[in-house]
Amino acid sequence: MQTAANRRATFKALHEKGRAFLMPNPFDTGTARILDGLRFDALATSSAGYAWTRGVKDAEGLISRNEALSHAADVISATSLPVNGDLENGFGDSPEDVVETIKGAIEVGLAGCSIEDYTTDPHKPYYPLDLAVERIKAAVDAKNTIAPDFVLTARSEGPVQTEHELEETIKRLNAFVEAGADCVYAPELKDKEQIARVLTAVNAPLNILAGRKNFHLTRKELGDMGVARVSIGAGLARIAFGAFITAAEDMKDGGAFGAFDRASGIIDFEDFMKAKP
Repeated sequence: MQTAANRRATFKALHEKGRAFLMPNPFDTGTARILDGLRFDALATSSAGYAWTRGVKDAEGLISRNEALSHAADVISATSLPVNGDLENGFGDSPEDVVETIKGAIEVGLAGCSIEDYTTDPHKPYYPLDLAVERIKAAVDAKNTIAPDFVLTARSEGPVQTEHELEETIKRLNAFVEAGADCVYAPELKDKEQIARVLTAVNAPLNILAGRKNFHLTRKELGDMGVARVSIGAGLARIAFGAFITAAEDMKDGGAFGAFDRASGIIDFEDFMKAKP
């Protein structure tokens, strides 16, 4: 198995502008083994995917820091690839809370992590810019002290539907870069022209979320544009849970069991699972 230091170095080197390396998101140890077996460049945890395995909704404060880091450690143990942590808002509002999360992320062996500016409060969903920047600056100072090659991704969660919203997102991403973030990420970006705007305006590696409906840009197109990293988020977990409920409903409502015939052509995932020596 790779050491944590080797994984951090490998992960950091992947963040070259225009490489568009693919970083899919397992949601448990088994799916991590599958993705490891398929030999992607890196993996990332999914806060939503993991929350669903625990029977709770994402981004409502129902998963604790310790639970998220324990889950990350499980994923890390199942692969030799670098693993990025989806650590939501850092499990607290204050910069000190974020620092504790960064320290824990490095301790369990994550090669990087993302920190959001989403508060989990539906009435005030985003941190004021000054506080959002202070939180990222504290995270940067902490990781630079412990593991400088740990890749810190700063996320701007706000909408980008209007020109004003896009400008606000660009403003936030630039502020995060100035605070020392290694990578930036605005999950609402999916329009080619908007992605191009951000790539021109923000001088940092950009992560694009591809695991969603109606996203039709290819890795090559994203790489040619200058995107550094492509993540899937909860996309694979949503497909897996969706297929599960579709089969269950088919049995319940139709009284037939053809779902299992349709599954017969699927690649045998058990080949990726650990077995006795």
